[in-house]
Amino acid sequence: MTILGPPLHHEESDMEPQPAGRKCDVLLLGFEEWENLGLRYIAAFLLQQGVWAQVYPLGAPPEEVLALIRRENPAIVGFSLIFQRMLFEFADLIAYLRANGVGAHLTMGGHFPSIEPQATLSVIPGLDSVVRGEGEITLLELFHRRQQPDTWGQIEGLAFRTGCDGPIQVNPPRPKIQDLDSLPYPIRSERMPTHRGLGLCSILASRGCHYDCSFCSIQTFYGESPGPRRRVRSPANVAAEMEQLFHRRGMRIFIFEDDDLFMRGRVSRQWIDDLVQELKQRGMADKILWRVSCRVDDVDPEPIAAMMEAGLMSVYIGIESGNDQGLKTFNKHYTVDDIHRALAKLRAVGIPYEYGFMILNPDTTFASLRQDIAFLKEISADGEAVIQFTKTMPYSGTPINRRLQQEGRLAGTLAAPDYGYLDPRLDLLQMFFTEAFHHRNFDPKGLAERLRFAKLDVAVVRKFFADQYDAEAYAAAVGELVRRSNEEVLERMSMAVDFMASRSQAEIIADWPVLELLIGEEKAVEAQLGAALSWLMACHGFRAELVAAPQETM
Repeated sequence: MTILGPPLHHEESDMEPQPAGRKCDVLLLGFEEWENLGLRYIAAFLLQQGVWAQVYPLGAPPEEVLALIRRENPAIVGFSLIFQRMLFEFADLIAYLRANGVGAHLTMGGHFPSIEPQATLSVIPGLDSVVRGEGEITLLELFHRRQQPDTWGQIEGLAFRTGCDGPIQVNPPRPKIQDLDSLPYPIRSERMPTHRGLGLCSILASRGCHYDCSFCSIQTFYGESPGPRRRVRSPANVAAEMEQLFHRRGMRIFIFEDDDLFMRGRVSRQWIDDLVQELKQRGMADKILWRVSCRVDDVDPEPIAAMMEAGLMSVYIGIESGNDQGLKTFNKHYTVDDIHRALAKLRAVGIPYEYGFMILNPDTTFASLRQDIAFLKEISADGEAVIQFTKTMPYSGTPINRRLQQEGRLAGTLAAPDYGYLDPRLDLLQMFFTEAFHHRNFDPKGLAERLRFAKLDVAVVRKFFADQYDAEAYAAAVGELVRRSNEEVLERMSMAVDFMASRSQAEIIADWPVLELLIGEEKAVEAQLGAALSWLMACHGFRAELVAAPQETM
């Protein structure tokens, strides 16, 4: 099965005729769980500047990628490396393309290539350059200078090879784009996802973040480029894009991909008020649903209530830890008490929420684990949010990566940096968590993702299909399944922590069959709850998973 999808959607009448034998100037390739807005903004900008750009989602075998490049015959192929762990997969793909005669200029962007351009170019010898930071203007300049390599040193934001065997040159960073309203709206796929026949898409209202969480590379990605930490589009510009998608593409559900919807301060509050008014004036406020992400210390009932009047259905907050040491490790600048106050505010205003949580980090101890589990039990007893947790990964460019390097604890590979715990028994606990909960927590068909999806479905039924189904009964039933799943997960987490805390490494390994029984119990419960969830959703008119229209093969 191929998942190399159709090209981006654009108006051909806006473009100049292309050179004979060339179907596009710049071909942009990247993985898309949702639409890759980074690539799609770049494509829209290039098209606006008269450069014929195409976007294709990656995922097909290398032979099909090769066929695509041969068919489109681009001057430049750009790769978007979203996930650092896929560095060597991209290296293999590019080596295959070069071995089979692809002579186009190959470039790459994304957080890891921007932060580690020399390492990226060293690992991927078939790559010609790296576009660092925001790619719109840099890639445009590269296209116009592609046949003049002696001038590449003048392109801000570019890293490149100086000749076949020459050293890698990293140019000065390019200043950030100040006026985001000056950018065209991102190119959209010809086939966009729907849910119960309603269009669903991602959208971006800002770039950057004010904060410096230790596990996040956003500040490093943007930090070298001159300009403010965070820039925001105007409310009118955001609402106009939503209106266009609403009328032209049937979009009714919008997922804001901003790292943080900032709510504090007079300017930010005014921005929210203006967006709400724009949506109301354009007649969309009562016809759409949307979701945003925000920090714990940004939760404010007044702006949230105002946004709910214009369709806000839920918020995602980065809790990350249930103990103050963990919050200090993550450099979150708030406390566990602050988290409880924020959750109380969300409950008071009646907005559903989900959250991120990293239960394992370089400073984890059995004591901190017990604190985290107690915290999760306290906040999840009512089934409001689905428990989902992960390990903190020390990605390149993050403060936690630099700290582990300084401590001599950084391990793993360039693509998958890792670390060991201060208590080596925790490596065994991580193994247990992976075997017991990885599918639940991270697989799209796992119970956690399905429960989150059911909560979205509840919001959609409540908004658009309340005349056909009892939305409140549906919400209560989904909430009960969430509560039961949370309870089962926390029970097995507690048992595993207590089991390992009272044993040596050798004893844990010898008694591992006991842990295997817990893993088996968890899988059985997940299957039981998953079947109940399928039945419940079917009873309320849900007939299929969230699906994009079928994609064409090449």
